[in-house]
Amino acid sequence: MTSLKSKSKQNPEKKTLTIVHLLHPYAKQRIRVGEKLGYFPKNMYRSSEIIDEVVLEIYEKGGHKSKDAEALRMAMFELLNAKMLSLFKSEAWHKDAISIKLILEEELKQLEENFTADAGNDLIMNEELDDISYHQNDTGIAELPYDASEEGVKLFLGLDQIKQFQETSDRTALRKVYYKLPVNTSNIVDLYILGKLSFHEIAVILQMEVSEVKEIVTFVRETIKNQLE
Repeated sequence: MTSLKSKSKQNPEKKTLTIVHLLHPYAKQRIRVGEKLGYFPKNMYRSSEIIDEVVLEIYEKGGHKSKDAEALRMAMFELLNAKMLSLFKSEAWHKDAISIKLILEEELKQLEENFTADAGNDLIMNEELDDISYHQNDTGIAELPYDASEEGVKLFLGLDQIKQFQETSDRTALRKVYYKLPVNTSNIVDLYILGKLSFHEIAVILQMEVSEVKEIVTFVRETIKNQLE
């Protein structure tokens, strides 16, 4: 989605700094998700430190010199995504890495049962959330980065077509929907909205077919729509 062709002739350091600026919103939000859902202790991870690791690895491999701006952007997002996925896995499951495609498939099977509404029209999880990891941040709904991104999430999930979300003054319901998404599904949302990546680029990073990414997005939209209308 973001073109860096005009910057492809920049010196390597300047080119890298330009791309690093694009990484921060995505990294910060993935950490927020981890903290909100109880995967990470609050303030345990910082986006700047994780991105520094990405830059260091790129520099050690000489990628900042050998790749053009677009290729470098993709390489850095791919490495950052891998690091975030690894953190979620190690903090939550403490087991060997498995395919993100398999994780997504398992999460999507459960998604239809993730949303319901109580008498006050508040979104709640259908299953009993007795695990302490789901309760340690119950004091409030964490914020998305900024209103522009929240609006993007609303449009991306098709919530603008649902009556209760057409009014944008109260963002609480939107945040509840977002933080009820499976981790790897919200990752696709964040790569698109905050990383400003296309479906094709997301598919490359997640090692999936473009059609699979689109099917997941469509499934999520339809599931949320059916549950909330």
